[in-house]
Amino acid sequence: MRDRQFTILSTAPLPFERVSQIPDSIDVQVIPFTEILARTDDKIKTTIRAYATKKITAVFTSAYAVKYVTALLDQKPDWRIYCIRNETRIAVENGFGADRIARFADNAQLLSEKIISDGVKEAVFFCGDQRMNILPENLKQNNVLLEELVVYETRLTPEKLDIRPDAILFFSPTAVRSFFSLNGLFPGTAVFAMGTTTARALKENTGIPVIVSPEADKAYVLGMAMEYAGSHPII
Repeated sequence: MRDRQFTILSTAPLPFERVSQIPDSIDVQVIPFTEILARTDDKIKTTIRAYATKKITAVFTSAYAVKYVTALLDQKPDWRIYCIRNETRIAVENGFGADRIARFADNAQLLSEKIISDGVKEAVFFCGDQRMNILPENLKQNNVLLEELVVYETRLTPEKLDIRPDAILFFSPTAVRSFFSLNGLFPGTAVFAMGTTTARALKENTGIPVIVSPEADKAYVLGMAMEYAGSHPII
């Protein structure tokens, strides 16, 4: 019989409102290893509000970008939106309406391919300062005129752990860098990644197998970890 709970550490906040009941045998700890800060300078505000008056093709790969853009808008703009799922797609639906979504995909690579195949010539990519290169490089190489507008910044907030997690959830390469700047892994700790880019960063830091989520959704990653906890007894 277990004498303690299976501890899952998340390196970013989780959407608990979309998570099924957590078993008593599992303890979920959240320690953010990054801080997300919205850019609120007048130039950003003016640019976003100017775009709101136009019909543009907008691209989102982050729910944070959706959150900070919609916070500056007085009304829903007439935009044609491409986004990744699931978390970002949900944010777009809530902020702009499902009817504004032209297409969505599982990751940035597939999303860029859909944008190209649809014959899009110009687009605005609302993103963070730590955004991955995959989507913008692919679009530019295929003659899509892309403007990137950085609407938030990501800062590392490393913290030395005083707990011994049985599983750790990572959602970005930035969080990976922050975590391993002060911490290592205990033997037997399972590592989960949302997305192949985050998984690649983990493999570079750990050299151990990484469990990669097929869904870009924090709730889904937590669900995978809880399933893992049910089939892997604590050592």
